[in-house]
Amino acid sequence: MNKQMIVWKLNEVMARQRIKNKDLATFLGIDENSVSRLRKTDEMPRLTAERLNGLCIALGCKPGDLIVFVPDDEAGTKDDSPKQIGLLSSEKRASSKTRNSNTQGLAA
Repeated sequence: MNKQMIVWKLNEVMARQRIKNKDLATFLGIDENSVSRLRKTDEMPRLTAERLNGLCIALGCKPGDLIVFVPDDEAGTKDDSPKQIGLLSSEKRASSKTRNSNTQGLAA
């Protein structure tokens, strides 16, 4: 079962600070319905850096207050976890360099 890894917390931040959709929309210069859609989702929406910056300024928060990483239960056991992919890639590069230097030595 895949769990969501990045959680969007705009709704919680706005509720905690008692900020209304209308007020945030006015500050950001966007439609109130756009704020409502941003607020309703639990998944990280596609945002420009400018929009994320505006949200942080309006809410007096940091990006980490809006975006939370939640590790997947299986992250440490999967073969395709990012950490393992990075290790495999560096091991392949190292063995490739060794093979290339051995081949060059034989050719000389």
